[in-house]
Amino acid sequence: MSKKRAKDDFEIKIVDTPEISDAFESDEDAEEIEETEEIQIIDILEKEEESEIVVEPKGILELQRILHEFESTTRNKDRASLIDKLTDYLTYEETVSALKDIAINDKYPLCRAKAVSFLSEFMMEREVKDLVIRKLRDSSQTVRLWAVWSLRALIEEEEVQEVLIRQLRHYEKSKRIKLWLVRSLSDKIENPSVIDVFLQSLKRRPDKEMRKLILYYIMQIQGNQDISYFLSTYVHKENDKEIRLEIVKKLLEMNNSDSRYALQKLKRNERNQEIITLLS
Repeated sequence: MSKKRAKDDFEIKIVDTPEISDAFESDEDAEEIEETEEIQIIDILEKEEESEIVVEPKGILELQRILHEFESTTRNKDRASLIDKLTDYLTYEETVSALKDIAINDKYPLCRAKAVSFLSEFMMEREVKDLVIRKLRDSSQTVRLWAVWSLRALIEEEEVQEVLIRQLRHYEKSKRIKLWLVRSLSDKIENPSVIDVFLQSLKRRPDKEMRKLILYYIMQIQGNQDISYFLSTYVHKENDKEIRLEIVKKLLEMNNSDSRYALQKLKRNERNQEIITLLS
């Protein structure tokens, strides 16, 4: 089964990997994040052993100060900026514990989203993974987007594949997140359950961008009779000439009984000259 990802003529718009600054911009999370200065920890002593003795307590004190300020500050923009400062202390158990609590309980979507994004570094921990899976059902699209992105790191796990398949099939309403779900699951396109959810999604007639993306991945699969049959029937239902043209090219490449029958039938009714030329 081929894993080739070359697009050739079939240009697919694929969402770029989300940067923190971009991913937090949504209708519900429109508030800007202020620039925050990186906290510098100054080594007071030159010797490494002595430095550990002095700097470590200082780091704990600074972390405690940040957490106290976070709890006492009511302005959401300031609280979001304080979470950025916590990333300098990700090696501390107190930081990870605070991020878990924020991700679960904070009322401000931007704070929850930031916490989930920073917790992605700890996805090998069972408790963190379970928390991120729960965040797939968060009310904020930004939080759900970062949950999907964090789970991509564990896409080799069958459990994660099942969770993302279930999210795409039953729960997710956001078009942007659906695109990310498709892109994430495409890494396991050999999984029959992934193929099935992709085909079921196409049957629900999503918008053009979603159809192009799913079909791009579907058409990378070689030697699958179910895919051949599906494309042979689907080509007659696709009303976008650009997408239909790419399906015709794939059917010509397959050159089996299903594809030949579909192309003969299509040739009788096709109006697009480029497709007619291909079929001649």
